[in-house]
Amino acid sequence: MLLSPLFIIDCSYRTRLTTQESKMKSKLFLNFCLATLALFCVVTPGQSVELVELKCGKGNEKVLSVRYDFMNGNIRCSDDEKVPLSLFRPGGLPPIVKYKEAKEGTRYLLLMVDPDAPSAKNPVMRYWLHWVVTQIQGEDLKRGIESQDWGSIGRTLMSYNPPTPPKGSGPHRYQFFLFQLQPGQDVTLKNDDRGKFDLQGFTANLKGPVASTQFKAEKPE
Repeated sequence: MLLSPLFIIDCSYRTRLTTQESKMKSKLFLNFCLATLALFCVVTPGQSVELVELKCGKGNEKVLSVRYDFMNGNIRCSDDEKVPLSLFRPGGLPPIVKYKEAKEGTRYLLLMVDPDAPSAKNPVMRYWLHWVVTQIQGEDLKRGIESQDWGSIGRTLMSYNPPTPPKGSGPHRYQFFLFQLQPGQDVTLKNDDRGKFDLQGFTANLKGPVASTQFKAEKPE
């Protein structure tokens, strides 16, 4: 974090006062300046951001349209959007996905993750990977991809797995992120593990997320 130029100038000005009392005050103030500067410059080794930000349509981010076949409308990107777990069938089809801002001639990568595995209070398995599809054509996203069509869309890196929060673990966020691929760019998964998926590392060289959304689900005691 950078200090304000006015703050630095003020520090410099006070150190130039000439009277004994002013020198004393100036010295104390200078020490305060140095201490404050040191505080702003402290960086914890290895510190990193744990969560990929989900903006839900704020700023330049666009909301991704995601809808399951049992829904009357799209998922509302909100912390309050809860979907009953009983509506998800084991081995069920992936959702219908549409992104009207998709660019024709451009390819995208879509993934679904749970950052609250096994619980939001103790997310030691963050991120839990539910789904990854790459090489999705912009034309398909713009038109909308139906649940039954995903088998012929792009290249699936991780098969779709519906929400499966542990019993009594509280609400889980299920997040969808859409990234844009550069011309000729492709990605692969290092292994087939769903738990402790390195979302930041995997998407480090991708553009975005260009769109996102989320909902919550839980399995009560």
